Amino acid sequence: MKLFRIATQILLLSGVIMMSSCETKTGTPNFLLIITDDQSWEHLGCYGDLAVKTPFMDKLAEEGVRFENAYAACPSCSPSRATILTGQDAYRLQEGGVLTGFIRSEYELFPSILKKNGYVLGYTGKGYWPFTKDAPDGVNEPIGVRYDRHRHEEVPEGISRRNYAANFEEFIKENKDNSPFFFWLGLGEPHRPYETGRGVNIGIDTSLIRIPAFFPDVPVAKVDMADYLAEVQWADDVVGEMLEVLDSRDLKKNTVIIFTSDNGMPFPRSKATLYNHGVRMPLIIAWDKKIKSMRVVKDPVNLIDLAPTILELSNLKIPEQMTGQSMRTLLLSDSSGFSSEKRDFVVTSFEKHTHCRPNELGFPRRAIHTEQWTYIVNYEPDRYPMGNFEIRIPNWDILGETDPGPLKEFYIKNKTHPDYHKYYDLAFGKVEREELYNHEEDPDMIHNLADNPDYLELKNRLSKMLEDYLLQTKDPRASGNSPWDEYRLDK
Repeated sequence: MKLFRIATQILLLSGVIMMSSCETKTGTPNFLLIITDDQSWEHLGCYGDLAVKTPFMDKLAEEGVRFENAYAACPSCSPSRATILTGQDAYRLQEGGVLTGFIRSEYELFPSILKKNGYVLGYTGKGYWPFTKDAPDGVNEPIGVRYDRHRHEEVPEGISRRNYAANFEEFIKENKDNSPFFFWLGLGEPHRPYETGRGVNIGIDTSLIRIPAFFPDVPVAKVDMADYLAEVQWADDVVGEMLEVLDSRDLKKNTVIIFTSDNGMPFPRSKATLYNHGVRMPLIIAWDKKIKSMRVVKDPVNLIDLAPTILELSNLKIPEQMTGQSMRTLLLSDSSGFSSEKRDFVVTSFEKHTHCRPNELGFPRRAIHTEQWTYIVNYEPDRYPMGNFEIRIPNWDILGETDPGPLKEFYIKNKTHPDYHKYYDLAFGKVEREELYNHEEDPDMIHNLADNPDYLELKNRLSKMLEDYLLQTKDPRASGNSPWDEYRLDK
């Protein structure tokens, strides 16, 4: 990666004319949204991970605000990205709430609003994907112009060949009149597949890796996790290169930099679940001197809050259809709290990720997350949450809601082993209709307290809060409907 960075620096220095001012012609800020693919919240140095080295993301956290309780609205790639673009909960987006759906043109997208008000838009890497292209009333390019011409000649196995920073540089060079810009960097990392053993080979100390309580503490778990962390480190290097592009043109001073991920890590009991490792995201926001540095916010926030936040920071009206809340006051003040009434919880949802159950049915669930508690309701507990064992998706795997990988293979091979079957059950077995977790004491969420009478009052209160929110935001399931079962989209 160092060789790639040197090449990028040469590109930046050759033919680059420094802008005379960091201010845009409208006086509104620029936005750089950096979103990794499949990364849980805890796997950055600034979040306490001792094994991974992420100096650029850590520096960004020092310069801005780090959120301890940020959540993706949905733990699946394209539905999560659809919620970010629309500022709405996933269950409100019809086909957009499932993996291979599409965003209907009736929804107001914050990039489109920015464009109508003088912003130039661009993206590189993974944007809104995967989705059904050319759908009636669907939006094919919801972010902006795609910049993907620049490629690395050689990269490790499993790493995207895109030269993200060079593509960003091309976008910046084309903005000759200094218009305010929004740019989306969609990293392909740390999505699977990985180069097996690369993490250990580049020096990641497996003895420092925290193995979640729902993983067996076996060598394959540490090696697989090390390979995942190696891709996180690659992403961190890319973040460093992107910041170099901003610095080279004196743009960082007036650019709001947002770093997050779309859903949790591609491991058992993580991605495609509403547990911490499925929906709890890293979120860092920095804006030079305008956001006080080295702040840590524990208030629950949702990635649907990004759209109204970006619009309000741009002095633009927030559409009524957006269910997210602006974080402008929270960002620009020294203390926590939203611009409207303070919110003490966020809601996440899931319908289906892949077609891994009979009749392509999903596993509908909703969750409410506070600073300390997570309550989950599973509407169809008789179904398997991660898919059926006997259904194999072509070119994929069985138990299809979990990505194929060495650790998943270990679970399957040892599903009846007396020492390991409990891990298989946690990852792939059926679950109760209600789940309640104290995620301050149990961040890995393996101790379900829903049936404990000591927590009955708390469970009922959270259940009522969730029900009220779902009714208020017009979730079809709150009215007993399930339109998702009827969708037959591209596989």
